[in-house]
Amino acid sequence: MARGRAIRHEHALLRFPLGQEHRETPSKFTLSIDIGGTGIKMLVLDPNGKPVNERLRWLTPQPASPRPVLDVIIQMLATMPRFDRVSVGFPGVVSHGVVHTAPNLDKDSWPGFEVGQELERATRVPVRVINDADLQGYGVIEGRGVELVLTLGTGLGAALFVNGHLVPNLELGHHPFKKGKTYEERVCDAEFRRLGKKEWSERVGEMLDQLAPIFNYDVLHLGGGNAEHVKVALPPNVHLFDNVDGMTGGIRLWDDL
Repeated sequence: MARGRAIRHEHALLRFPLGQEHRETPSKFTLSIDIGGTGIKMLVLDPNGKPVNERLRWLTPQPASPRPVLDVIIQMLATMPRFDRVSVGFPGVVSHGVVHTAPNLDKDSWPGFEVGQELERATRVPVRVINDADLQGYGVIEGRGVELVLTLGTGLGAALFVNGHLVPNLELGHHPFKKGKTYEERVCDAEFRRLGKKEWSERVGEMLDQLAPIFNYDVLHLGGGNAEHVKVALPPNVHLFDNVDGMTGGIRLWDDL
């Protein structure tokens, strides 16, 4: 497979869609929360997307049902600097603040849970909740053309953007891929640990080769906790990003939805 060198984004800078300028961003501080199957991350951003504090990460409680997860978030909130609004990335399908699926948490207890409403009660500020890969994507997209975002973590997150606007809840990871298994089942963290970097990386490369002629994206942004372990050469239109870059999506979320 023909791949070139990966390109890394500038660290933790907010990127605006084409034609948008910094003056259009409200002068508000945003708390960005990323709820993952393994860890819960939290960071406050200034109006330009610059982190105000060090990113805080606590382990996701087990079982990861709604109340224990919320209890951990509330404890983490006590350590945060001031903020005016909250953006949350959730590992599943979320619509209007209500959870529909949570495959990498306690999947049977989350459907129907009004996570947005609960967090508004806890923080007393406006809250928006979207899929975690969608939130990460907002932080790294360039805002031009078709952009696909993939996150390699506990599972596989995916987000699709067209000219800077989100196509929500893609959940590509649960689509069939190869040998009767889904994309997520082939490249998830459990498989990374079982196979080792070399064989797992080859699977990631196969996935990218499969997706390129399906989505015909201009750019693919590749992130998540395991992205740094990818050892195959990447095409020139595949850009790596880290978790802090992705969390800046908590600001752009308020501009697009």
